[in-house]
Amino acid sequence: MRKIILFSFLLCEIAEAFSQVQKDTIFLTNGTVVIGKIKKIKVGVVTFDPDDANDITVNLPKIKGIAATRTVFRIETTNDKVYFGQLIPGSRNLYSLLIHDKDTTELYLQDISMVYPFKSSFFQRFSGNVGLGFTYTRSSDFGQLNFNSKLNYLAKKEELSLSTSGTYSLTDSTFSRDREEVSLKNNFYFSPTWFATLSVGYQKNLELGLERRFQEGMGIGNKYITSKHVYAWARSGFVLNQEKSVANVTSGTLAELLGELEFNFFRFTKPQVNFVLSESFYYSLSEKGRIRNDAEGDLYWEIIKDLKLDLTIYSNYDSKSPGTDTKKVDFGIVFGLNFTF
Repeated sequence: MRKIILFSFLLCEIAEAFSQVQKDTIFLTNGTVVIGKIKKIKVGVVTFDPDDANDITVNLPKIKGIAATRTVFRIETTNDKVYFGQLIPGSRNLYSLLIHDKDTTELYLQDISMVYPFKSSFFQRFSGNVGLGFTYTRSSDFGQLNFNSKLNYLAKKEELSLSTSGTYSLTDSTFSRDREEVSLKNNFYFSPTWFATLSVGYQKNLELGLERRFQEGMGIGNKYITSKHVYAWARSGFVLNQEKSVANVTSGTLAELLGELEFNFFRFTKPQVNFVLSESFYYSLSEKGRIRNDAEGDLYWEIIKDLKLDLTIYSNYDSKSPGTDTKKVDFGIVFGLNFTF
């Protein structure tokens, strides 16, 4: 009986040790060891889910080692390298060993730009956010609803993103779809920073006299900044448009050259702040002298976990807007709440 009890005890100890190995561990410079799950590392901050505690955030300079072997991680570095592998503590402080493709690389922790679990399940690779804002005044009998959403899918070499936004006006007797945008983009990475893009889109803007615009495009882009606090990429290419004005005049197919920039700034220390600035420039090859620009700035301020205040400033410019006697510029400011999933 004594041998049976001892054997059972040893089995429990082995099972407990094995379960600990399967969990992620961070070793802090002050000697503290935290066991749980790495949710992500982004721009110099580790978001960690400890056992039996709420999520914590730790700055990378406070970590001397990381063990992350429970799954495969996507790891991006500040010198534009991308790995799919696992981390074990290194022989030196502030370093970990990266195990990838049957090889091992010593990795300086502060060279990490981004880390997150690479999901093997199709549905686990999706992420996104949904935002909503509404204003109404009874004295003017006028309300305005603003909606935006983004859905992302990430595979090893492909990135698919669907974004939507809309501005709608309401009174007691009318409902107006003032501004709408839908964009679907597929990026294929043929190197850690260079990618090819295919895209389709839809736009509506009554202020510019545009009833609808369908757009198809292709191009090539580059992530030219991947630092601890900044992500930025540029893209250029060629698009085709089919437009219809509010006066029911159709354009046929129009060709344009495209240039796009996006700048992302992150601060994941409290309060968490994320700022995104995007610019799209279009030069018409079909209509002489026509230039268009779509610009947007988004500021996200986290209130509680996964819920943020959202301030958006947008502008649209068209030197030859489709409608007659319509303005060339539309802009607006939108406040709302944004939920991340």
